[in-house]
Amino acid sequence: MIGCGNIGQIHAATFANLAADGVLIRPVIAADPVEEHLEDIAANWPFEKLVTDCKEVFSNSEVDAVFVATPTAFHRELIFSILEAKKHLYSEKPLAPDFGTVKEICRAVSASPVISQVGFQMRCNAMHAQVKELVESREIGRPIGYLYRDDECWPTTEFSPFASAWRSQRKLSGGGPLIEHSIHGIDLMNWMFGTPVRVSAAARSVFGYDIEDAAALVIEHESGVIGALLTIYGGVEGREESRFEAFFEKATIEITWGVLVESEENLFRITRSGEAPENIPFTKILGDRLGALGIKARPFFWNEIASRNFFNAIQSGKPASPGFQDGLIAHAVVEAGYRSAREKRMVEIKELIGADLKEAKPGRSARKSFRAQAKRR
Repeated sequence: MIGCGNIGQIHAATFANLAADGVLIRPVIAADPVEEHLEDIAANWPFEKLVTDCKEVFSNSEVDAVFVATPTAFHRELIFSILEAKKHLYSEKPLAPDFGTVKEICRAVSASPVISQVGFQMRCNAMHAQVKELVESREIGRPIGYLYRDDECWPTTEFSPFASAWRSQRKLSGGGPLIEHSIHGIDLMNWMFGTPVRVSAAARSVFGYDIEDAAALVIEHESGVIGALLTIYGGVEGREESRFEAFFEKATIEITWGVLVESEENLFRITRSGEAPENIPFTKILGDRLGALGIKARPFFWNEIASRNFFNAIQSGKPASPGFQDGLIAHAVVEAGYRSAREKRMVEIKELIGADLKEAKPGRSARKSFRAQAKRR
């Protein structure tokens, strides 16, 4: 583990849960320049070695895989070092503060045989997986459009002592809630509704930082689905809720969720044509999903399932998902949003990642490298 702050500590707690559930993982080493962070992470999972220099992680022959949970600005250097050390890679989002660096990182990862995954754990939310199944089955008709909203209190130390000062600084974060928070939702919408093709956006800054605290996007997908995304950093301490509405030919779906797997905000409501709205109990949705995945232990955070998927990919020698190519597409939508807001125009995704969006999807050569690596083992 590199980066033992809040997110790193959450990962460590989920690793402990996974290990207790029989996943074959071992806490070899954790690195962070702040010794207090090392003490905190050790309380969640007893790493065998705690260091302030991350170079010790790269050189440690016992390490098979590395999780990167540092502030965004440090990702590039760390990821390149991990690739050079030929260790499997899980990186928190965003991948980098600027889009040029994101592309550089994704090219390097694509050329490497290591198994890699991006921390888009919202795909593991059981309610989102349920919607994905309805999209694919066409049980309630074709999807038409969606509304997606994220809002939370400013995650900076000026509002909360548990937050991070760097998140309100553009050079370190790359932006406000659009890149830092709602890149999750963007990946989710791409996963559900397909490749995005163009974006229109507006943004504003109310609280006086050099990054936006509100952004609104209209996203068009290759499938024909259109959607609107609103993301907010506000001043209501303790509030962190996301809401998603999807409109189909024969039904509408409304979902809300919070930070934890079993948050009080959790709601899944479906309204079918000619029927009264139906609230499906979250416990049923979660139970069905865990059963389908063969998981008995109930997760505390959704990234517990994402991490399990990553470890399973390593042990099977198969590609992990969501990968860095998914990260590239999500970042392209974020960048298109910023450009659209700044330049007052619609931005085509192909402007950012080439005329052929297939370049941003794992290809046959990448799969061959994974197979070759599995054979070598």
